[in-house]
Amino acid sequence: MTDMRIDDFLLGELSDVDSPEVSTPMRRAADQLQRVLPPGWRVEVVEATYPTVRQGQPVLRLMMPEG
Repeated sequence: MTDMRIDDFLLGELSDVDSPEVSTPMRRAADQLQRVLPPGWRVEVVEATYPTVRQGQPVLRLMMPEG
């Protein structure tokens, strides 16, 4: 019998599929913050790109209203 890992197959197949956003603690925190912000303000979960110890990890970005 062949030793096959199902996880490797599924993750490769699902990477091209548009799936609903996964709920994570960071995403839930962003949703809670979004509910109490004034109209026009947005909260995004993004990957930290600035050189800190959190580089590559998810962080919250607060976006001010345009205009």
